[in-house]
Amino acid sequence: MIDENLKEKIKILFKEKKFSKVIELTDKINPENRSAGLENIIGISKYSDKNLSLKDAEDALSCFERAFLKEKKSIHGFHGLMNLIKVGIKVSSAFNNFSFFLYRASEHYLGVQTEFKKNEEFLENGISLFSYLLDHKNLNKISKEILNSECNSIFLRGVSIFHNNYSYEWKQSDHLKFAKNNSKYFTKLKTKNLNNIYKINKRINLGLVGCDFEKNHSTTYFLKDTIKYLDTKKFNLFIFSITKKNLDDRSQNELRNLVQNWCDVYEFDNQNLVSQIQNKKIDILIDLIGYTKPNRLELFNSRIAPKQVSWLAYCNTTGLENIDYLIADNNLILKDEEQLYSEKIIKLPYIWSAHSGFEKKLNQEKSYEKKTFNFGSFNNFKKISNEVVKTWSKILQQTSNSKLILKSSTPCDRDSIFNKFREYNVDDKIEILNKLDYLDKDDHLNLYKKIDLSLDTFPYNGVTTTFEALWMNVPVLVKKGFNFNSRCGESIIKNLNLKNLIAENDDDYIFKAINLYKNKQILKTIKKNLNKNLMKTPLFNTRNFSQNFSEALIKIYNS
Repeated sequence: MIDENLKEKIKILFKEKKFSKVIELTDKINPENRSAGLENIIGISKYSDKNLSLKDAEDALSCFERAFLKEKKSIHGFHGLMNLIKVGIKVSSAFNNFSFFLYRASEHYLGVQTEFKKNEEFLENGISLFSYLLDHKNLNKISKEILNSECNSIFLRGVSIFHNNYSYEWKQSDHLKFAKNNSKYFTKLKTKNLNNIYKINKRINLGLVGCDFEKNHSTTYFLKDTIKYLDTKKFNLFIFSITKKNLDDRSQNELRNLVQNWCDVYEFDNQNLVSQIQNKKIDILIDLIGYTKPNRLELFNSRIAPKQVSWLAYCNTTGLENIDYLIADNNLILKDEEQLYSEKIIKLPYIWSAHSGFEKKLNQEKSYEKKTFNFGSFNNFKKISNEVVKTWSKILQQTSNSKLILKSSTPCDRDSIFNKFREYNVDDKIEILNKLDYLDKDDHLNLYKKIDLSLDTFPYNGVTTTFEALWMNVPVLVKKGFNFNSRCGESIIKNLNLKNLIAENDDDYIFKAINLYKNKQILKTIKKNLNKNLMKTPLFNTRNFSQNFSEALIKIYNS
């Protein structure tokens, strides 16, 4: 037993965040004599100590696991498991060889799922854990339980809806059903009555609301030229940035300098933000959030502006009755599918979003003298569905001197990816690059020089990565889809008039990839034409796109 005075001293030191002192006092205590609560205190202290070592990280995770195993159904045991998941993900993202803690955490999680299935913290950490481990099966299971329950968390419900874009489990009718049902969990915020006062403006007051105006986020590359070329005689533009103000952030400043009416609203809650927006008398308000940030999407559940539009951030239906329009293009949503979206569909003539390009010039280097043929994908690993793994593995099995180079934009478990490909005995052909080694945009773009053919993911297509690959003169093989989200790649490639890079199905995808591997002259010709014609296509013609975008907004305004 531990002396009560010692216990009290440890608690005081812990509250004062004197973690080194806590460690000094507790290291001599036999783990068998520690309570679950004390194990959590020691674990947090070891992880929080400023001189964190690999041993400290391992000891911290061991403490959390012991806390759970000692008292599985108590609050201290619960916190032990939650700490094991949260800290385990952080440690695994920073250091190699810690995944085994997370695999054990997943077993523990599933073992007590029945007891805590209504606990929101438990569900949130489960989503984080299985997302990191790329466990689509258990992610789908948790998402279903959340969406079929009366869970009131708009964050959890929103994340569950977003997650299902990565899977083939839902038809588009399911996306619509769950999104519409989800809307009843969003609060209706207090708004001013709208009247004809808005119509007396000489220019259309256009408002854009987004959470990602920073750190070279993909949104910034599609947005900056669109607003740069917006006709200021017709539009008075306001940007409401729910991003923490950072005057040292280059991409944020680029946008800030393009807009006369920039509003930093990161600190505002949703109700205060509604007031801020309505005070500007916005005529058209554009959602650049979607289910990427469900807590902020709640804004659009209320009638803030006469016309409310979804564009760019979320390529599917929001299900919200107060979002009137969804901007797409002629390739993304067929006419007889429009009823499967809660919004009215506005179709731009060519592409739903055009990219501003990069300062770095197109890659004109030839890469076919190498002994190895490199397939590649720099998409978020969560987009690598089980169907993708199976399809890519068949390609690797049938191409003897090939390799697949992968890099994820979000933290994920490397071992999980290797394990998925190991099932098909092609894991030795997989090379995974660490995002942290290529934080500079030019360093990232230079990686495309390694790639002979880029492979798109499905059903959740790449968008930014496809534009990047094409800019760097790397062809991208895509597959036809069934809704907006799964047809993004198809629309991009159709705008290049390279339909031989669009596969009808998995078998056609495999055939086309192997054919290009075998016939390098065909691939060389595609690259030559790409380099010659890319800038003539709608993909990077941002001036024309901005004009088409403006015409669509005027049509919305007058409707």
